[in-house]
Amino acid sequence: MKKVVFIILISCAFVKASAQTGIGTTTPDVSAKLDVASTTKGLLIPRMTSAQRTAIASPANALLVYQIDGVIGFYLNSGTSASPIWVRLNADWTKTGNDISFTTGNISTTGNLTGGNATTSTISGFAANFNSITSGTSYTLLAADNGKIVNINVSSAFALTIPTGLPVGFNCTVVQYGTGQISLNASGTTLKNRNTFTKSAGQYSIITIINMGLETYISSGEMSN
Repeated sequence: MKKVVFIILISCAFVKASAQTGIGTTTPDVSAKLDVASTTKGLLIPRMTSAQRTAIASPANALLVYQIDGVIGFYLNSGTSASPIWVRLNADWTKTGNDISFTTGNISTTGNLTGGNATTSTISGFAANFNSITSGTSYTLLAADNGKIVNINVSSAFALTIPTGLPVGFNCTVVQYGTGQISLNASGTTLKNRNTFTKSAGQYSIITIINMGLETYISSGEMSN
């Protein structure tokens, strides 16, 4: 009888021990498989380089490592073992309610940024960028000029070329800030103006240029011939 009772007690103890494991505690939380308790030490996650992380064979979903080179931080596999997707866990973004903000660095994307497509959807807090030209007699617009104010402050005649290859929807504002008149030249593109004007009207005049697609541009503003 004693032998039977002993076996039952051992079995119960084994079941209890296998339910939760505690390190630094004899009473692990019932919701945790592993409960590590300490007030003086932390939990050290495997540390490795980016190359070592990507070389992990068949990484499990939710596998967590700490990368020590490149963009340093914790990385988690949000994909599958066959198609891992390593995502860096970071605190760069600040969340308040439904709003998120980014306080340092730059944000870039090769895809699209999509708004709410409503009258209440706005972009705010962005300063207009200047491309200030103070010398020379000519300039060819670049994709980097999209959305910029191209300020031409020269004293002699100036040729502004609109080339092929700029993105559809490209637009910029050109200012003749100096006394040199600006002439718009199309290079492989079609330039349209309701009055067939191709030059700025005079000092402090403003011209808007918009790419309507198919290498066709519309110019408008204070212009003349």
